[in-house]
This record gives sequence, structure tokens and C-alpha cells, in this order.
Amino acid sequence: MSSYAQDFAIRVKEAYLQTDKNYDLDCNYSKNETYKLITPVSESYKTKDSLTRNFIVDNGQREVHMSFSIMRAQGRINYAVILDKIHSSSDRLRNREFFIKDVPDRKFDKEFETSQIFCTVNFAYAKPVLLNDGYYHFNVHPHTIYDWQSKLTNQTEAYLNNPNFQSLIFLEAGNGRGNMVDVGTFLDNREQRLPLNSYESDLVNVPLATPLIVSPSGNNRFEFDASKEVSITFSGGNHNYCIWNSTRQVLIGLMNSKSEAHVRFIYDSKAIVAQTKGMEGLSLNFGRGEIEKSNLLADLLSKTSIQSNYHFSYLIFFRNLFAQEYSGMYKTFKVNYEAPGYKETFIMNGSGNRDLSVDFSYL
Repeated sequence: MSSYAQDFAIRVKEAYLQTDKNYDLDCNYSKNETYKLITPVSESYKTKDSLTRNFIVDNGQREVHMSFSIMRAQGRINYAVILDKIHSSSDRLRNREFFIKDVPDRKFDKEFETSQIFCTVNFAYAKPVLLNDGYYHFNVHPHTIYDWQSKLTNQTEAYLNNPNFQSLIFLEAGNGRGNMVDVGTFLDNREQRLPLNSYESDLVNVPLATPLIVSPSGNNRFEFDASKEVSITFSGGNHNYCIWNSTRQVLIGLMNSKSEAHVRFIYDSKAIVAQTKGMEGLSLNFGRGEIEKSNLLADLLSKTSIQSNYHFSYLIFFRNLFAQEYSGMYKTFKVNYEAPGYKETFIMNGSGNRDLSVDFSYL
């Protein structure tokens, strides 16, 4: 049987339909300026009136159990969080993403900074990707809306068929898709039909073993089970938006773990495209005229006049914002950033106990 026996378009459709059936509860700390870690210790458990998941909360001094539930009562959907079996926080579920209300015990609230616990009720959202030691290839959003000049197909398929990489394909999806799911309908086991995703791709030679993961704007969750090195080579688009998001989410996964693995991000600029407007607040934009000529990252960064500003802006987020937000999760955080015409290294000092290092490299 051919390793490409099933049409890629059919597999893509099936991946979307399967993801639409996903659900889970998740919690984390919105800021980790001191050591704080929330780790799931069970899957999300569903009954006809509730959805529950258990976690361990670790503040570096001690660990406590936490349960997170949503439940139906008297025609309303409520949430309840119980920490260390006695400290509770509850309210009406008004949004799928929320900070829990402070627990009444002020001493416990201060010890575990409960006001910073951020919980989500996830529907139609991909489960976390587990990263082990090894060499990965992430192809982000392989559709013709981004790659309208079909410049990436050959390079992408070469990576997908390279046995030296563990490849994953991240499929585009609309943000907030899970908000279309009604919680009451879900608890009643009634079918919730979501609009079909449709993103045309010109990929053909995609090995059947390649996982397809639905990825709204590159925002996926990652879990680390690596101790040495995780190397990720990117292809696809867009470097200044979805790939930027994917990079950030990988590092969030690293920070919200106990792993000390070295992480390497490799951007193949001849296999990546970009868009006119990058992430808000960062100077990651390109002129429409330049994009219309070629949106290939290698072409867009070929002008020395824009290289320094673009790379500085890409780097400054991780140095000035991201590193500070997670300063409790490392002792030192070293970043090496190297691209044609630009090279910089910095080391941030934190209050944690891990020495972490990350490389950004451009081909």
C-alpha cells in the first residue's frame, strides 16, 4: 500500500471533524514571576450534568490538589474550584476563559496566588502536543490562501518525507471556534454541528504517519517530556503571525514544565511566507507592494534596511516581555538569536532553579 494512499484533503477534513469533538478543562497561572506550576493529574471526566478535571498545584514549597468543575444547577452553568480539599472558588460560568475568584482564606490566597489562576473550558480545540527529545518539523498552515504563489510545496514535501524529522502539520482554523458550542447542549449529549473548515492546500505527498493538528492562528498547547534537546524546524506561514504564535506556545510549554531541555527554533526562510501585518505591538510588518512581489520570507528579508528592525522586534518580545512574565520559572534564561545580518545573545536572571537556553536560527 502506498504511504500516500489516502487523499490529503480527505485526511484534513477528518482531522477537523475529529477535533470538533474534543473537550477538556485546563488551568494555569497567568503570570509566573514566582515559581508556580499547575499540572493535570486526570483527564476531563463528563457526566450528564458536569465536567470535572483534577490538578496538582505546586508553588515550589508544597503541592496541593485542585479540582475544577463546571456543572448545571437550576438552569445555570456554574464553575467550582476546590484547592487542598477545603478552599473553594465558585461563580456562574459567563465566559469560557476566566480568572477564578479569590478564595476567602487570605493566607492561602497569598501563598498560592489564587487570583492569578486562569482556567479555560475548551471545546473543539486540539489536545496538547507532547514534545520529547528529537528533531521536529512543524509545517504551519499549508494552504493556498497564504502560499498563493505555491512557493512552499516542494520544500514542505521534502521535509515531510525526510526521515530525520518527526513532522507535524498544523491546520488553520478560526479563533474562538469552541465558543460556538453550547455547554448545555454538550452536557445533554446532543449533537452540535459546527461550520465546516475549508482551507485548500496543494500538498499531495504527505505521509500517512504525519499527524494533522488543528491550530487556530498557531495557538496550540505543548507539553514537555524532554531532558536534552528539542529542535524544531519551521515551514509554512506566516512567520510574523502564526509561526510567531507557535514559537511562543512552545516556550510557554517549556516554562510550564520541569524540563531543562535545550530548545532550538530553525526558520527555513525559503520554506516560509509572511503577511503584511505582524503581531500587534511588534514591528513585524511588510509593505503590501513587497508582499505582492513575493511573500517568501527569504525575499522579504533580503533588504538589509529591514533586517535589523524585524529581527530586533522578533527578539525583543522574548527578552523584554516573555522572559519577565515567566521569571519565576528559571534561574537563567539564555537566548541566542542568529540570522543573516543579525546576531545577538542575552541572558535573563530569574528566581527559579533551572538554567534554560533557546536558540533562534534562520536558514
